[in-house]
Amino acid sequence: MVFNNPISSEKADRLIRLFTANASSRVLDAGCGQGEFLVRTIEATGASGLGVDVDDDSLTYARETAGKRLGSSNRCEFLNADLTKTQLDAESFDLAICLGATHAFAPGEEAFPETIRALTALVAPGGQLLIGEGYWKQPPAAEYLELLGEPVGIYRTHAENVAYGEKSGLKPLHASVSSDDEWDDFEWEHRRAVEAEITLHPKDSKTGRELERIRRWSEGYLRWGRSTMGFGFYLFAKP
Repeated sequence: MVFNNPISSEKADRLIRLFTANASSRVLDAGCGQGEFLVRTIEATGASGLGVDVDDDSLTYARETAGKRLGSSNRCEFLNADLTKTQLDAESFDLAICLGATHAFAPGEEAFPETIRALTALVAPGGQLLIGEGYWKQPPAAEYLELLGEPVGIYRTHAENVAYGEKSGLKPLHASVSSDDEWDDFEWEHRRAVEAEITLHPKDSKTGRELERIRRWSEGYLRWGRSTMGFGFYLFAKP
């Protein structure tokens, strides 16, 4: 899985072309995962970057990827840290990215607002923020909400996500959404990975429970999620 959210390589590259970052810029990727989006951003802009995540395996992969594609230039660092407990210098970044990881800043309904607040404080005036966040395409069925559990991670429509950023003092520059094909690729790639793992370890009870979970999730995605849950990409400028 190239990205841990429903985005194609083509759309990722289109978003990166909207950045004003350059060789003198500093970029933060909050919840960077395996680092693909950050590495692409650095490749395209020449900027330096910092990726922060709490998953050791993902960060190991990210460092290997950066080493292969960026060489030993030290233009990209990765930090294993909890973003709510990490002190980063105010207004020290020209671009801050958080794609599908707003939960790293706060649980539930406060995740998106707290991400905007935190990243705005870290970005210098004139800088940019790119946030990937879920939204409702239509009111969710009660059964789907029960499947998702709490926190569901989605609390606004696409328009409301844009409006919240604007209300917070940011200038909206671009908003786009994942296509049905991008969602399908994301959901089914994850399921195939779990199915493959159970084939390799058929007697592993943990893997068996994960397979049961992913099959329930897939059923919910097909019945409700595909028509109900969206994922948006929101690019803002800090005045």
